[in-house]
Amino acid sequence: MPIIRVTLLEDFASLEEKGEIVKALSDTLASVMGEIVRPYTYTLVDEVKAGAWAVQGGVLMTEEMERAGIGTSLSQRAIRLTEARVKEAYDALASGDRNRIAEYWDKDMTWFVPGHNQLSGWKKGLDEFLSFMDKVGHLSDNSFQMAWDRILITGDSSADIRRNTGHRAGDEKKRLDIDVVHVLRWRNGKVIEGRGAIFGDGTAQYDEFWS
Repeated sequence: MPIIRVTLLEDFASLEEKGEIVKALSDTLASVMGEIVRPYTYTLVDEVKAGAWAVQGGVLMTEEMERAGIGTSLSQRAIRLTEARVKEAYDALASGDRNRIAEYWDKDMTWFVPGHNQLSGWKKGLDEFLSFMDKVGHLSDNSFQMAWDRILITGDSSADIRRNTGHRAGDEKKRLDIDVVHVLRWRNGKVIEGRGAIFGDGTAQYDEFWS
């Protein structure tokens, strides 16, 4: 009867993560010893309270690990890069609440706007990025919309595919309707870099619209 035991610091793994751990370990053992052992394999996750575990004489404390950059699972889960977090970041932008925005967009972030028009080029820092967003709203009479298509996530990067529409302020006949992708790079739950790209002949339309 194989028994696999894993010991973790208390609250370092969520219930879902513990389930993933026991499954992965059971799968690994079965891959080595054969499926015949799977029905008899027991996998246990033990938890040790903060302060009851030492490494090289140093006691491990949740708070100290957090300060060292090894966040607990609870804090890690809060900033984990997921589809929901990407959407929350854009919702924060739309809210206009600076404190809420700062939870998702790093103060030293950079953003690249494609094309050759008055909005194109790099925006350096959160202030410059938000000024760019304000200008988009002003020039489009706040008609500019980004409809969701899908979100892709790999490692510390996300890509959101959108359909952008709107009309120019004072000229509703001058309209924008293009497909774009925004590639975002994240660190510690915040966007540190963003780049826009436009599909097909949308770049020409984009330049014309903002000219």
